[in-house]
Amino acid sequence: MAERSQEEDRAALAAVYSRADLRLSELWLAYFALGGNAGQYEVEAYLTGMTELGDHEHNVLAHALNEELDDRGSAERAPYR
Repeated sequence: MAERSQEEDRAALAAVYSRADLRLSELWLAYFALGGNAGQYEVEAYLTGMTELGDHEHNVLAHALNEELDDRGSAERAPYR
């Protein structure tokens, strides 16, 4: 199985976020609480494909989103790199 590209991972994470009943501020706060270093505007730019985040920051964001989805009882998951 071929590995996904960074852009495919970003797009998949953004798609999961777009289907979640979650405000950007909620996602960013969860991300920041887990040690994320990007600001809220950077996270928004990443979700819309306007900027990149490194692998670690992507994984922290995916983890924050997945925890929020768990809290809402969703089985959907954002991909890690």
